[in-house]
Amino acid sequence: MIASQASTEAPTRTERLLPDIQESEWTPLERFAFRFVFVYFAIFFCGSLLDSGYAPRKLLAALSDPPVRWLASGVLHLPESAIGGPRWALAQQVVAFAIAAIVAAGWSAVSRRTQYHRLRGWFFIGLRYYVGVVMSVYGGFKVIESQFPPISFAQLSQPLGSMAPMGLLWAFMGYSTLYATFAGIGESVGAFLLFFRKTTTIGALILLTVLSNVALLNYAFDVPVKQLSSNLLLASIVLAASDIKRIADVFFFNRSSRPADLSFDFRRPWIYKTRRVLKPLIVFLAAVGPLTASAIIHHNITKRPPLFGLYDVDVFARDGAVAGPTDGSRWRRVAIDRGGVVAVRRADDTASYFTATFDTTKHLIVLRPRDASARVTYSYESSADGLRLRSTADGETITANLRRVDPEKIFPLLRRR
Repeated sequence: MIASQASTEAPTRTERLLPDIQESEWTPLERFAFRFVFVYFAIFFCGSLLDSGYAPRKLLAALSDPPVRWLASGVLHLPESAIGGPRWALAQQVVAFAIAAIVAAGWSAVSRRTQYHRLRGWFFIGLRYYVGVVMSVYGGFKVIESQFPPISFAQLSQPLGSMAPMGLLWAFMGYSTLYATFAGIGESVGAFLLFFRKTTTIGALILLTVLSNVALLNYAFDVPVKQLSSNLLLASIVLAASDIKRIADVFFFNRSSRPADLSFDFRRPWIYKTRRVLKPLIVFLAAVGPLTASAIIHHNITKRPPLFGLYDVDVFARDGAVAGPTDGSRWRRVAIDRGGVVAVRRADDTASYFTATFDTTKHLIVLRPRDASARVTYSYESSADGLRLRSTADGETITANLRRVDPEKIFPLLRRR
């Protein structure tokens, strides 16, 4: 069975009769399954709302952390370091499922209702639009590179073993523009199809495929949005499962399938009138809004600043004393990257990252550390071969001679794009 929105026109006589035809009793298993799914996603939606601000987030933590910690430490015996990791996220999912099952069981024990056709209809409408809007955003930010910016000099210079799992995934996706765009197209197409009742099932099946990959990557590379991707995947399964009998008829039993009943009577003329305006607006904003925002962000993060390039440091000196190659604090390589990001890698392979502002008239570079500590201003002299930097801060004078290098010679990976 599948529920979705009705025509924008007032219901015909046949459509008005359909709710009476549909008022058949559900089996006990169908009733419990609906109650479980309804309660579970109610918990998810409430959690999403509470996670939208600092004070609500504290309330959410106070409500959810005790049972999750009990399961994680008392049952699964996870170490404290597992908090926030994949196994901790799995514990959160288990607790949410357990709460939904307990509430659904209690609901089933006290309720005498034999069907929930109208509640199911509204629930499916809300679920379709929620998944459609969220996946439109994620898809739009992948189709135009902004969620995964092009791989940077800083990422290429970082030793593989020092990368965090999430950083490794971002480097992979940033390098493989084609793959990221393909994934974004799948998310966008699947999301768009959810906005229409006739294409809900195919849209859910597309997203089921796409989100299986997304959720697995999030767990495998410890990306913080594990629960969101998991619940979007579960929502896609629920939307597709409403048509499971018809799918099985066609793909497994090689027999004809009855057309799905896509009717849903809103019962109020003003709802039909509101829908005529609201639905096109939601679909338009969901399709165009993320692409527009992504295009703006992409322009900003990929804009090449003055002095853009990769530099090896030939000479690095403090107060005239040249630092030797074994001095861990000596600069070894400087990357002036897209979006005005500057990465300084030292001889001991540690790195510092800065947001840079360039004054090409006065030949100044202002570097602001990401930890919001004091900024440092360098004067520079540029030539075709490189740069000479000089700064005096806290009574110490730093000079550095930088030689421009060809990134493709340093990083063979770039030659194979």
